[in-house]
Formats: sequence, C-alpha cells, structure tokens
Amino acid sequence: MNDAAGDPVTEATARLEAAVERLSRALAARPAPAATGEGADREAVAALAARLDDTIARLRGVLGEDA
Repeated sequence: MNDAAGDPVTEATARLEAAVERLSRALAARPAPAATGEGADREAVAALAARLDDTIARLRGVLGEDA
C-alpha cells in the first residue's frame, strides 16, 4: 500500500484543492452585484487570475503534468 501521509507534494495538492473548494463556496455564497455596474474591479480580477494561472502552472511543473 502506498503511504501518502507526509508526502509534501500530496499535502500541497490537498491544501490547494481545499483552498479552491473554499473559494468556490465563498463565491457561491456572495450576493449578486447590483445592476448599477457595481462589482469586482476588472483589473483586480485579471491580476488574481494571472497569479492563479502562474501558481497552477508551477504546481503542474512540480507534479510533472503537462498544461
């Protein structure tokens, strides 16, 4: 049997999956933005998306997965 307990890559993957799940729940619980154009700052969203893409790419590189 493969003992994954204590494996840093497995632990990091589990933490990342848990973080994504928390983000998903938080977004689902948010009220819809008002129709007046209020909402998330598009530049901030784009910057966050770029950071997440970079983080995912680094994780895939460490795991040896292709994009």
